[in-house]
Amino acid sequence: RFLREGAIYGDAALQLPNPLDFLKKEEEKDINREDGIPESGVIVGDIMDNVASDAEANAFLPSSATIEDAASAEARYDIIEEAIERESWVPPVGDRWAIAAPNVDLTGKWKLIITEQFKLEYEEFLQSLGQPLIVRGAAVVLVGNTREETTQSEGGRSIYIKGINAKGIWERTLTSSGSDNDNDGSFDRIEVPIVTADSEKVVAESWWEAGGTKHVSWTYGVERYGGGSFESKRYLENDGDVYVCDSTFHRDEEGRDPSYLKWKFLREGTAYMLDEK
Repeated sequence: RFLREGAIYGDAALQLPNPLDFLKKEEEKDINREDGIPESGVIVGDIMDNVASDAEANAFLPSSATIEDAASAEARYDIIEEAIERESWVPPVGDRWAIAAPNVDLTGKWKLIITEQFKLEYEEFLQSLGQPLIVRGAAVVLVGNTREETTQSEGGRSIYIKGINAKGIWERTLTSSGSDNDNDGSFDRIEVPIVTADSEKVVAESWWEAGGTKHVSWTYGVERYGGGSFESKRYLENDGDVYVCDSTFHRDEEGRDPSYLKWKFLREGTAYMLDEK
């Protein structure tokens, strides 16, 4: 015995609605109208029409999550609330923000993209910092082992960065300060103590610019390389598969040019066509 695809089958006979019952209900509605009973009012049916169903709520959700995926009702409404806030998000005042744009998240695990051009630029960067030839040669060979892990939280207010290279592991957490949706553009600068990759104790300040798409941090009080401050600008390219860090060392000594290097990292598990430009 085979059942035709799309057919409904069961042990009990299929119960179809009686057309006469439907007509009877319509007649009762007409009588109610004639008797002055309002056709609409503050009734449960009207209220429920204004309550989003699961299907309607799913329209607010990101493609990677649905109502059915949520573990509990509380988790479901957290997801919906977050999506609604993202849709109705209003940019903060000014150019310096404490938070990132809603679609920007630097979180990921990254491996350094190595090209011959980058090796040349890296050696020139080290040379401008005053590193001797023997140090530069070893560093260029070992730089290919460089990795980074980043975790963005609190809407971009906090960025945790874990650098992994031949020298070891370098961890720091940056706290952004600037305009947000809770103030009118006035804010207090936040400087946090960190330790540099060279084991120097310094302070760092950070914020978001370019409409919340670029994370900027300054590290003050560096004594190595003649003394100065490191500026870093972090942002995403290639639909979020490439993580970029523009690193600039600004010397305290006037008249000396800054040292600059662009680092590019590929998200782990992503294929990428290298461009030597």
